[in-house]
Amino acid sequence: MSRWFAPQKLMNYAYMLGGTMLIAVGINSFFVPFSLVAGGMNGVSILLYRLFAISPDVSLFWSNFPLLLMSYFFIGKRYTLNTIVCSFLLPVCVRLMQAFPVYSGDPMLAALFGGIIAGLGIGLVFRGGSSTGGTGIPIQILHDYLKIPYGLGVIIVDGSVLMSAFIFLDFTTGLYSLIALACVSKAVDYVQTGGVSAKTCFIISNKSASLIDSLVKKDFGVTIVESRGAYSQEDKQMLVCTCPQKRVSELKETLKAEDKAAFCVIFDTKEVVGNRWESLDADSK
Repeated sequence: MSRWFAPQKLMNYAYMLGGTMLIAVGINSFFVPFSLVAGGMNGVSILLYRLFAISPDVSLFWSNFPLLLMSYFFIGKRYTLNTIVCSFLLPVCVRLMQAFPVYSGDPMLAALFGGIIAGLGIGLVFRGGSSTGGTGIPIQILHDYLKIPYGLGVIIVDGSVLMSAFIFLDFTTGLYSLIALACVSKAVDYVQTGGVSAKTCFIISNKSASLIDSLVKKDFGVTIVESRGAYSQEDKQMLVCTCPQKRVSELKETLKAEDKAAFCVIFDTKEVVGNRWESLDADSK
C-alpha cells in the first residue's frame, strides 16, 4: 500500500485533482456562458448544452462509457486504467463547481482566459500521468490502426468539433472558439514543457578553436559536431551552444569579436534539462 502514498504518487494525485478542477472552472465560468466549443468532449458537451439544453456534466459523464469501451478494446487495458479516473472525475467537478462565479463580460476575454485556465488544467492532468479521455481516445485509435499522425488526428477530430460551432451556432462564436482552442493548446504546451526555456545556436566558423576558447572562458556550454559542407565538401566543426535567453546578446558579441564571417543559426528551445540545467529527476514520474 505504501507505493500508493509515495511522495511522487501523491504529487501526481494533486496534479490530477487540481487540473480537473481548473478544467471545470474553464468550462463553467467561461466556455458555457459564451458557448465556446474549444475542441474535445468539452466542446461537444457545450454544443449539446446549447442545442438541446443537456447539462455539460451529464453529457461528459455518459460519453465516458462508449469512449472507454473503445479504449479498452482498441487501445488496451493500461491506457484505459490511466484514463478512467479523470474521465469520471471531470463531470463530478463540473457539477460541483457550477456555483463558481460566471464571467459575463467580453467574449474575447472569456476565450483567452477560459482557454488558458482549461489548458493549464489539461496540462496538469497530463503531468499527473493521466488524461480526461474524450477525443484523445479516437485520436489514439486513428494513430494505432490507420497510422494517422497525432497532429493530423487532432486536426481531424478536434477540427470537426470546432467546425460544428461554425455550422450549428454562428460564425462569430466559431471564431471565438478557435481563439479559445489556440489558448488551450498553448497552455497545455507550457505546462508540459515546464522546464527552462532557452536559445540554441548552431555555429560554423573557420576560427572554431579560438571561438571555443572564448565561449568556454565565459561559461558557455559548447558541443563540437563534425560536419561537412555540401557545396565545398570541406570538413568543418559545427558548434552547438544552448544558453539562457538573456545571454544570447553576449554570445553574439563573442562571435562577432572572434569571427565576423561565422555562420550562426539561433532558434527557440522550449525546454532544457540535464547537465548544468534542471535535473532530469525533477520531472520523473
